[in-house]
Amino acid sequence: MGRVWKRPVQVLSGLLLAAMYAMPQAYTVSAKPGAINYIEGNAFLNSKPLSDKGLRSVFLDANDVLSTDIGKAEVLLTPGVFLRVGENSQVRMVSSSLTNTQVEVSRGEVMLEATGLMKENNVQIINHGSSTTVGKNGLYRFTADNPPTAAVLDGKATVTFGDRKIDLKKGKQTILAEGLRAEKFDAKKSDNLYAWSNVRSEYEAAASYRVSQSAYNSGLGSGWRGFGYNGFSNPGWYWDNGFSSWAWLPGAGAFYSPFGYGFYSPGLVAYAPVVVAPVYGGWRGHPVRSGTGTAVGGNGVVAQVPISPRNPPAIGGRTGAFATSPWANQAARSEAARSLAASGLRTGSGAPAPSFAGRGMSAAPASSGGGASAGGGGFHGAGASAGGGFHGGGGQMGAGASGGGGGFHGGGGQMSAGGGGGRAGGPSRH
Repeated sequence: MGRVWKRPVQVLSGLLLAAMYAMPQAYTVSAKPGAINYIEGNAFLNSKPLSDKGLRSVFLDANDVLSTDIGKAEVLLTPGVFLRVGENSQVRMVSSSLTNTQVEVSRGEVMLEATGLMKENNVQIINHGSSTTVGKNGLYRFTADNPPTAAVLDGKATVTFGDRKIDLKKGKQTILAEGLRAEKFDAKKSDNLYAWSNVRSEYEAAASYRVSQSAYNSGLGSGWRGFGYNGFSNPGWYWDNGFSSWAWLPGAGAFYSPFGYGFYSPGLVAYAPVVVAPVYGGWRGHPVRSGTGTAVGGNGVVAQVPISPRNPPAIGGRTGAFATSPWANQAARSEAARSLAASGLRTGSGAPAPSFAGRGMSAAPASSGGGASAGGGGFHGAGASAGGGFHGGGGQMGAGASGGGGGFHGGGGQMSAGGGGGRAGGPSRH
């Protein structure tokens, strides 16, 4: 069992660390792959039962084994890459290096969501003598039962078995045996892990949005104001006490999950289109601390969820509200896109969201969209939708911040660490 890195993460620049130390909540900063971010039901680390309390310091080191019976688990790999382990499944961490991350699937099913894959990353899934290298951002499914398979729901992968190698594209799968052959899979087939991964992706996006807002607001006119837009720094995982979760903070630009959720760097978070929706950790809900939004039943929270402006998600809810197959989810997303096009996309301040050019690190607003900039009713302006925006005199910015006086930095907004809304120190270091 591994623990949080004992020294500052090397991939983070001095600018990033300085800004994180000024953030209004305490954040642990890490980029190490292998964090067990969430469990639901029964999960085990090296045959010992795991508790959902204290996961902040639990990492998979080389040769550590994570297994489930009636339960599921989420493991964070490189920043922006999520491995989700289904029921009655088992995985082993082969290598937890940032530049060579390898996981073996020995039983059951896993799903890998790659949203922030970088060219320096080498993420591989080993399965019954085969090796699959994730080639681009997307969604991938691996089964270890008879017969073992690798499938590309979205993205591209290279599968190797012995001396045979094939490329898999979206909508294709292969049986992992001699004579690898790409074939279509049934996109209408129901898959509980697929729907659960959609729930988790929404939760991760909401947590990331919250951390990115806080990072932006710590800039005080420089640093974060250019971070990820006019400047660049490396990505990482940041522990957010409010969401009891590690959150991915992109180093630049904007990234979109294969389910349609958005992950925006601090330099672009003011322009991010959001929807307000119930957010749950999983099927059984996940404890969310007060102050992160409006509480709803089942330990959920109503929060602002950033989305892709071009291909938004089908925002659902708890079990049954999320589609259980790629085909059904795409149909729901098409309907959601038509609805949002008719009503218009809005930023967290309530201003019209601009269109975006590009994606990933090169993403940037294509137009101002009539708001979200200083003085125009966005983060700094005096006229955000609920009066004051992030730095103004009130407002309900940021996933349900309380309306009384002060947004994030003034008396009692959602991101303040105490009742007075001031800063509460920097990131905790382990």
